[in-house]
Formats: sequence, C-alpha cells, structure tokens
Amino acid sequence: LVILPHNLLIVDYGLGFPGSVHDAYAFQHTRTSREHAELLGNQHWIWSDSAYPSEPWCVVPFK
Repeated sequence: LVILPHNLLIVDYGLGFPGSVHDAYAFQHTRTSREHAELLGNQHWIWSDSAYPSEPWCVVPFK
C-alpha cells in the first residue's frame, strides 16, 4: 500500500500485510490514517476508492 497525495509525492506506505487483507484494513494501520494532518497538511488530500473512509483529506469520488 503506497499513499501519495495529488502532488504524487509518496508520504507513507504500508508493508507486511498478506495479499488477502482488505486494503481498508491495511490503510487503518498506516501513519497517514492516524496522523494525516502532519503528513498531508491542510492543503493536500488523497484520492481513494470506495473501500476507504470518506474524509475531508481522503476523497472518495463516489460511495
């Protein structure tokens, strides 16, 4: 799992989960999900698919 905001700079990544683990579960264990303000700041956000939580900093196009 690699996390990068709209400027395409990698800010976080998650390793160590087997392929059978759902992406949303792996995302919950990343630093970004816990400390998004520190990593992304107020001006950045990330795109995600509908499996992820819809937050002001985590944009889910349609859910």
